[in-house]
Amino acid sequence: MTGAKFLTAARRLEPLVAKLRERFDRDRELPRELVDELHAAGLFRMWLPRALGGAELPPLEFLEVIEELSRQDGSVGWCTVIPAGYARLSGALDEGVARTVFGAGLGALVGTLNPTGTAVAASGGYRVTGRWGYGSFIGYSDWVLGNCVTDSSGGQEMRLCLFPRADAEVFDVWHVGGLRATGSNDYQVKDVFVPEQHTIKLVDFHPPPRRAGPLYAVPMTSTFVSCVATVVLGIARGALEELVQIGDVKRTAGGPIVLRDKPLAQADLARAEALLGSGRAYLFDELGKMWEDTLAGREITLRARASVKLAACHAAQCAIQAVDLAYQSAGGVSVYQGSRIERCFRDAHVAGQHVALSMQATLEPVGRVLFGLPPGMSRF
Repeated sequence: MTGAKFLTAARRLEPLVAKLRERFDRDRELPRELVDELHAAGLFRMWLPRALGGAELPPLEFLEVIEELSRQDGSVGWCTVIPAGYARLSGALDEGVARTVFGAGLGALVGTLNPTGTAVAASGGYRVTGRWGYGSFIGYSDWVLGNCVTDSSGGQEMRLCLFPRADAEVFDVWHVGGLRATGSNDYQVKDVFVPEQHTIKLVDFHPPPRRAGPLYAVPMTSTFVSCVATVVLGIARGALEELVQIGDVKRTAGGPIVLRDKPLAQADLARAEALLGSGRAYLFDELGKMWEDTLAGREITLRARASVKLAACHAAQCAIQAVDLAYQSAGGVSVYQGSRIERCFRDAHVAGQHVALSMQATLEPVGRVLFGLPPGMSRF
């Protein structure tokens, strides 16, 4: 299945998303009927290997689908990009294990990359204990990953440990401003045995591939930050589309002029479009160049990784600024719960709080690389 077909399938979901949206904030997770449609459309398998029934899409085609779903609703985009993005970890697993993890139920692996667990070596595997935050979509997951610190002969290392969702205790803590339907609750395990083959050693925060194919050779940090940034791009596109619709009918204080005819609103929309378009172009260009290097078998340099990371963070910040302009331009309409602009405002700002999109955490290590120095951090 091609990226274009997935994009068409994603667009067909828009009426259902619109119909169910009012339930998102109340339930704090996506409705089951929408999840089933996402699964039926194969959207959780876009980065699964073809040999396992997936599409193994090129990164930019994958991101276009995530952008479309996020345009419809931020929580829908987020809840798709997490399991769909983690499907690429199948390339770092034994094929039999990958079939076990991704072959049953929704085939949804979720979890967090923050290494707040510990893994103690045991016969044939590890005893894993830890509590992790931001377990997006965990309510529908089949398997969960926890990033753990473990001791090895070379010192401490990070290892992703995969365990069945049934082994994890989930804590209902996701009471938040935006992305409310992502169900991003905390979860923990205590002294759970995880077989060696259900773990993935991270080298420079990248899972060494066991499967051939360019998708699995692209640095995980580069694809991950691009994924979360693209959700914000989609949210912003939805906000600008909503502003245009509002502009056809909104009159300030009962005046005779609709919003679209006001010079200030026109200027704000133009500025927002420029911000969104330029941020998106920068990200897609840098990730596209990395993909071309991967296809050609060229080394992915630190400079290339720095460029993608900077572009992703910049794209997200541009998108948030575009949403802010739409929110301000729409005036009083923006403050009401249920307003599409209000939802986009909340969702964009919550997504932008993700550490991967933090300019504060990004500019210094990127600048170091641009000066020819090491980044000074492992998650790069």
